[in-house]
Amino acid sequence: MNNLKVIEITPDNILDIGMFCGSEDQYKYGINRKARWFEKRYKEGLRIKISVNEEGIKTGMIEYVPGEFTWRTIRAKGYTVIHCLYVLRRQTRKGYGSYLLNECIKDSEHTNGIAVVTSSKPWVNDKKYFLKNGFKKIENAPPYFELFVKQFKEAPLPGFNKGWEERALIYGDGLTVIYSDQCPIIDYALNNIIEASKECNMDIKFHKIETHLEAQNAPSPYGVFNVIINGKFITHRIFNKQRYVEMLKSGQV
Repeated sequence: MNNLKVIEITPDNILDIGMFCGSEDQYKYGINRKARWFEKRYKEGLRIKISVNEEGIKTGMIEYVPGEFTWRTIRAKGYTVIHCLYVLRRQTRKGYGSYLLNECIKDSEHTNGIAVVTSSKPWVNDKKYFLKNGFKKIENAPPYFELFVKQFKEAPLPGFNKGWEERALIYGDGLTVIYSDQCPIIDYALNNIIEASKECNMDIKFHKIETHLEAQNAPSPYGVFNVIINGKFITHRIFNKQRYVEMLKSGQV
């Protein structure tokens, strides 16, 4: 790992270097929106770091932020919150994830610790890695989320901002999509669900999350992308058009 390099993304270099996720042409609009979103969040302490191997290949990324500014539906003031930690599948078991996590740990030594929302479903961090690195599960949230913490000092623990069902009911009957610019791939999901709603002859309402406080009070722990049908959270996942068609027809994932 001597030749491993970590690049810190800044508002000045994000479009030149990229943000690791969503590099394909189909995500270009989401990438531009993420860059504008990141510029505002950078001032709040959000950081993105990308690992690069000796061949110049980007192998992984981590995104984290001070807990009071997190875009996950949790209370975590005094902690750092990891939004994403991802290593390319063909680059796993080579130490890139540990290297990126250590970058976060170094930047978080002055805090109470690090928190992360995990899930058994894709597009949210996998708990297995965090368990191996000293994180402990402190809470569950429906339908498939968990909150893990690695504490550095005695302090009140973070927690989920509960009340998901009540918040979902606010959106009433029909199909509502709640989204943000935090993930560049969300743009791909929006296009697919719009086309799916047309095929299913369903009206669709959109609500864009513009602030971390809105994300911290979303209808699911993921915060930044939620599909609501008739006042019930259905999924946070990013699918192709056909999978959304099946979901809209059945009312479930």
